[in-house]
Amino acid sequence: MVIGYWFNMITRILYNEEKEQYDKVVTHPLQTWSWGDFQIGEGHKVYRLGVFDQQKLISGYTVSFHTLPKLNYTVGTLLRGPKIDDDMIKNITKIAQDENAIFVKFEPDVIQKIYDQNLNLDKEFSVDTNFPSLVISPKVAFYPHSFIIDLTKTEEELLANMSTKTRYNIKLANRHNVTVSRETHDQGFEIYLSLLMDTTKRQGFYLHTESYHRHLWEKLKNTGLCEIFIASHEGEVLAAFMLFKKGDRLFYPYGASLDKKREVMAPNLLMWEAIKYGKSLDLKSFDTWGCLSPNAKEGEQGFGFHKFKQGYGGTLVQFMGTYDLVINPTLYKIYNTVDKYRWIFLRVKAAILR
Repeated sequence: MVIGYWFNMITRILYNEEKEQYDKVVTHPLQTWSWGDFQIGEGHKVYRLGVFDQQKLISGYTVSFHTLPKLNYTVGTLLRGPKIDDDMIKNITKIAQDENAIFVKFEPDVIQKIYDQNLNLDKEFSVDTNFPSLVISPKVAFYPHSFIIDLTKTEEELLANMSTKTRYNIKLANRHNVTVSRETHDQGFEIYLSLLMDTTKRQGFYLHTESYHRHLWEKLKNTGLCEIFIASHEGEVLAAFMLFKKGDRLFYPYGASLDKKREVMAPNLLMWEAIKYGKSLDLKSFDTWGCLSPNAKEGEQGFGFHKFKQGYGGTLVQFMGTYDLVINPTLYKIYNTVDKYRWIFLRVKAAILR
């Protein structure tokens, strides 16, 4: 099915037989065919579109639609896709109208600002957001900033770029004989999940359910996209990461640790071993999946994770932001009001259950 034409190019919905071609042109795990299958398994409607130049697939993106409970309306998301253009807006608008969507949230995998080691603005790129139907979203899906570590540097250069405290903590973990293992089996995932749920409850923040994470693992464990790393001390698991790989990039979406034996610094060694793992695969960069802004202050929610990631000497970047393609303006206002209070309730509930 052809969706739209743009000069000498066409955009159309892809066939299952084009999975391999599609995965070669997308750059982020959330845009892969397998992630789309995971979304379908969660009950969402998924459209995979390919942009063709003279029959050659040159770009692609996936948009998913989530049905609102007990309502005949949906909300669409296109997360970490390519840069937005007129063709994409036209195509998504047509699909969104067919899906009775209130809006579609766009969060492109496009960097707009790069900061230096002192967190001062170093570079800024021109990004076109001048689309009449787009508005700046009142709510982001992912943190707009992230620390990205350059894996093309030598281990010596990477260590030199780290903070003094982070280097010390890595040495301390080694002196305590903390061990790190790469897990590719279900048992390793269950260990990771147990730590993740424990960390979520202890720190009082909202996270997806256990069934969500189990379904994610089932869909991705044999794709080469994700795996588990576990740090242990004297036979006791203390920290665990789930890592994603796509193209020449490594990603750190989820991490968890026990609130005990903190003096052995297991998470610090775990992060360093993840970095070295990325280098062993000849990957180019390690995206730590989100952090606070350059003006982050101690006491701000998420500051501990921010400082942990900052200690590894990555470059702070800012993505182009989050935009909503509004299809139904009246319901869009109502949705945002309801959603605001819903998240207040969920955060309070999570804090109470700590």
